[in-house]
Amino acid sequence: MTDPRLAPWRARGGAVCGALGRPLVGLGLWVGRWTSWLGLAIILAVLTTVTLNALGINEVANWGSPDVLLFGTAITINSVTELQWHLFGILTLFGGTYALHSDTHVRVDLFYQRLTPRGRAVVDILGHLIMLIPFCLLIAWLSKHSVIMSYTSGEKSNYGGLVDRYLIKAILPIGLVFLALGALGQIFENLSCLFDPARVPERLKDHEIASLTGLAPQTAGASTDAAAPHDSAHGSHDNAR
Repeated sequence: MTDPRLAPWRARGGAVCGALGRPLVGLGLWVGRWTSWLGLAIILAVLTTVTLNALGINEVANWGSPDVLLFGTAITINSVTELQWHLFGILTLFGGTYALHSDTHVRVDLFYQRLTPRGRAVVDILGHLIMLIPFCLLIAWLSKHSVIMSYTSGEKSNYGGLVDRYLIKAILPIGLVFLALGALGQIFENLSCLFDPARVPERLKDHEIASLTGLAPQTAGASTDAAAPHDSAHGSHDNAR
């Protein structure tokens, strides 16, 4: 809830930034939750590869024509093995957006945890604007040429594995664009926190949020007031005795 003592322009700024950031953050969380199910697909692919190798089976099925997306005209032990890499790449690239929002990514920062929520918001805004978003967009732009070349040349595995290799290469720029959009959503979310301290995102909240929003003094005062009648009652009781 917005503090009624907050300046109107700050309250409006917080509301606007929160509204802009919410769908972008939600998109990253939605994609991350759905791609997490790829972990089961990876386990299944690994078990299939191990089973085929133990049984000495190289080719599972061969339908000749027409070509099927990714598998071409056959499913072999090599194609299932390469499928593991493809699925893991998708899981890593799209799951990165979820890790960013849940703050479970690797953070090499000795001072971040010592900062207040507003200080963390400032660090995140600067880091996203100066480093993360430019890096994602630059690599996405440079990698699109590799995707186009792979598509036009019909690149496929040289070992009887998967075909249509441009699909897995396209995951790199797509995943990085999603990550950049997620970082943009966090920027708006953090700006909302700076405008209105009551809007601090969940990942930035800690024991300092009470003092940040002005609730700590009220709580302390309320505790003191509540304790006073209790002490008076004890005093009266002692006097009566």
